Amino acid sequence: MAAIGVHRPWYSAGIREWIFTTDHKKIALFYGITTLLFFIVAGLMALGMRLELWEPGLQFMSPETYNYLLTAHGVVMLLWWAIGVWSAFANFLIPLMIGARDVAFPRLNALSWWTFFAASVLVLLTLIPSNHVRMMWTGYPPFSLNDDAGTTALYVFIVHLTGAASIMGAVNFITTTLRMRAPGVTLKNMNLVLHGIMAANVVQLLGVPSFAGAVTMLFLDKYLGTNFFNPNLGGDPLIYENVFWFYSHPAVYVMILPAFGVFSEVIATFSRKHIFGHTSMVFAIWAIALLGFMVWVHHLFTSGIPDWVRIVFSYTTVLIGVPTGIKIFNWVATLYKGSIRYTTPMLFTLGGIFMFLIGGLTGIPLALPAFDINAQDSQFVVAHFHYVLGMATTLGAFSGIYYWFPKLTGKMYNEKLGKLSFWIIMIGSNVFYFFQFIIGLEGMPRRYADYPPIPEFIQLQHIQTVGAFILAVGILLTLINWIVSAVKGKEAGSNPWGSNSLEWQIPSPPPPHNFDRIPELPADWDPYAYELHRPKHS
Repeated sequence: MAAIGVHRPWYSAGIREWIFTTDHKKIALFYGITTLLFFIVAGLMALGMRLELWEPGLQFMSPETYNYLLTAHGVVMLLWWAIGVWSAFANFLIPLMIGARDVAFPRLNALSWWTFFAASVLVLLTLIPSNHVRMMWTGYPPFSLNDDAGTTALYVFIVHLTGAASIMGAVNFITTTLRMRAPGVTLKNMNLVLHGIMAANVVQLLGVPSFAGAVTMLFLDKYLGTNFFNPNLGGDPLIYENVFWFYSHPAVYVMILPAFGVFSEVIATFSRKHIFGHTSMVFAIWAIALLGFMVWVHHLFTSGIPDWVRIVFSYTTVLIGVPTGIKIFNWVATLYKGSIRYTTPMLFTLGGIFMFLIGGLTGIPLALPAFDINAQDSQFVVAHFHYVLGMATTLGAFSGIYYWFPKLTGKMYNEKLGKLSFWIIMIGSNVFYFFQFIIGLEGMPRRYADYPPIPEFIQLQHIQTVGAFILAVGILLTLINWIVSAVKGKEAGSNPWGSNSLEWQIPSPPPPHNFDRIPELPADWDPYAYELHRPKHS
């Protein structure tokens, strides 16, 4: 498809137009900036906790403040970063990759952003000491029913607003993908990142009501005197855990499935090869989304459930590794004998796969009740999900931002600074989280602001804290790279990567309307075909 002529960039607009915009690209930028800002805030909270754990005893904060930082860090990192950042990708990429001029429901798209923004304001209100939420991001009763847990109502309203934004976005993205594809873009040949995003949004659509229901019952118990979870009144806290984790474990795949899609795009582009086993990759994505709803009970292995239930959910938890293994095998097969270019996006993708592999391998013993019962609520579990969610998801998002940075801004990032930031992030994160496995196996529990003055504990906490600050330096260099490059970067051209994918066939940055004409693609069009088929315009 020949590139369209010179156009006004999508971002050139007045303040009023930005405020009232329904342009999917502007809304994507709103989501992206918000999630990055909250990512920084949550990261600073994590550094504050690491400083507190440098030595035994309470150094800088009370247990209540530590619990607030731990709660806010978890909520923000999960809902605002690991889930929220993919709303930015979905908004920007879906119409461009399927040959559409916008999403199916532009006004609903804008409403979803403003709902997300309202939730963001509420999160900032929790910074006020009187509004602290101290019951961890999970909100487990019976503690969350006590006054010491903080403002449970604020937590519930935040969850409802983010959930409403997610559902509006999911309806929009799924409809857009299914109904607005250009002629020739089929579910079989469309980009894998779109399958990852759509699967994640199907999980949101099915799972968020469960999460909303759990926190609504929590609200009713605490403020209106019902007894869903209060054991003193005949309730059962395990009901909450089941309803909560029925969504919150599938939410893991909301965070990682789009990253898997990014990995596929980047590997295909920079190995100059078609994705190995494309069809099996599609089935693997959807198998992960389906099986994600069948594993939640492994979070309850220590709760006194019957042994036969433990055995069933141990099997389903291990089974979900099969489609994941298919994806990793196919990525390696795609790299095999490829003409690999180790660009910054490629490094972040390979790093993300490496971190996910470590997290996945350490998840296998946690799927076995005999091991999990001993390791549950230890730092080992924290290390596991930070490898899987914290780093694999973050590296996937960073890879995607670097990869589509030229399309978004029309500028090239600084390659040397990008590679330097990658290696610093990898060193810092592995020093941090690998030693968290060790201290967890030594017996250090999670969520504690203090610990015994055991020399091994002190040494391992020192190593983790040093790793955390190295990681922070790497992330800071990445943010600097994006900001400076967006202002002073070299012109990128419309297709610096030589990709056949639709978004690279229009100018960079895209015009407000995306396409002058809806593209008409040949029957054998394939976004991963590097013989570069040239689609025609209708």
